[in-house]
Amino acid sequence: MTMAATSKLSRVTVVIALAALLLAGQFAADRQALAIARDSAALGRAGFAYLTGVRTFIAAVLWNRLDPIFHEYYEDLTLTEQTQMLPTMQAVIALDPQFIDAYYVAAWMLAQRGYVETGLDIARQGVENNPRSGILRMNYAQLLYLFGSDTPAAVEQADAAVAGAEWRDPIEQHDAYAIFRAIYRSAGMTEREAFILGELVRLDEIIGDALPEGAHDHDGDGVPDH
Repeated sequence: MTMAATSKLSRVTVVIALAALLLAGQFAADRQALAIARDSAALGRAGFAYLTGVRTFIAAVLWNRLDPIFHEYYEDLTLTEQTQMLPTMQAVIALDPQFIDAYYVAAWMLAQRGYVETGLDIARQGVENNPRSGILRMNYAQLLYLFGSDTPAAVEQADAAVAGAEWRDPIEQHDAYAIFRAIYRSAGMTEREAFILGELVRLDEIIGDALPEGAHDHDGDGVPDH
């Protein structure tokens, strides 16, 4: 085993040990949050992850602990103010490099708080570990465009996503394409912008125009898209 591999294994082992201590030591304090998190989706995610190994199981449990805290306990704080979540997100990434949500939430939080290079590094790691993920390509492109002042690199990520990324649903793809449209417009790539606009209209028709409060009109047709 190489020194680099040994070092990586040691880091993961430490994270697993710390995660186990965290879960055991804070059980009483987290009972309410865990009760909220124990819905069918959370249990399904953790149960499936268990089949793939202890590391991914612990990562899923840690994330399930975070999710209700995001939306319930700290609901009056903006996402960028919830910095106490970052160590757990970093642990999730270390335990399960394919856990997509942790990358884009952590990267956005850090970039918004001024830690642009660290945020970009996490976003880049997400793409490297999950090259087919559309939302991680979008996340990296958006951070490069908004915070990194690197439109050409943002265009590369947008191109890669449009060429064949995987999306969890049409809404996720629609949101990402709206960002890609802005990037192409900024780069003066009118043909690509026009193509994306056509895709936004197509996705808009799939999703439907009857939308909840706070929906956005990404394609500029005067009707909220989702």
